[in-house]
Amino acid sequence: MENVLARLGKEAWVKGSMIVSDEGMVVMEQLGGNLDRDAVAALAGDLVTEVQAGLGEGGMAAFKRIVLSATAGELVVADCGSVYLVVVAAAGSEAFYIEVDSAASQLRRLAPSTSMRGM
Repeated sequence: MENVLARLGKEAWVKGSMIVSDEGMVVMEQLGGNLDRDAVAALAGDLVTEVQAGLGEGGMAAFKRIVLSATAGELVVADCGSVYLVVVAAAGSEAFYIEVDSAASQLRRLAPSTSMRGM
C-alpha cells in the first residue's frame, strides 16, 4: 500500500494522499506539509457518509469515485473495497483520474477482502 501512495506522490499534481479504513481511521498517509491529516480524513469521511446515504435513499449502487472540485484543487475519494484512497490534487485532468483509478485498483487487490460497511 505504501508503494501506491509513493507512486502517486511522484505526480506533479498530487499534493498528498492517504488510505482510510471503512471505519474512518487513517491507515497510511503521505500528505504535503500544508495539509492537515485530520481535516482531510474528516472531509473524506463526511463525503463518503453523505454520498452513500444519498445513493442508498435513491436506490442506487455504491460509488466508485467521489470528486470534490474547489478553487484550490480537488479531493478525490476512490472506493477500494475495505479501504478508501483519498487524493488531494492541484487540478484535475484525464491523466489525473486514470492515475487515481489505477492506484485504487491496486489497493483493491492489496486491501483485505472483507468489509465492515453497514450501509
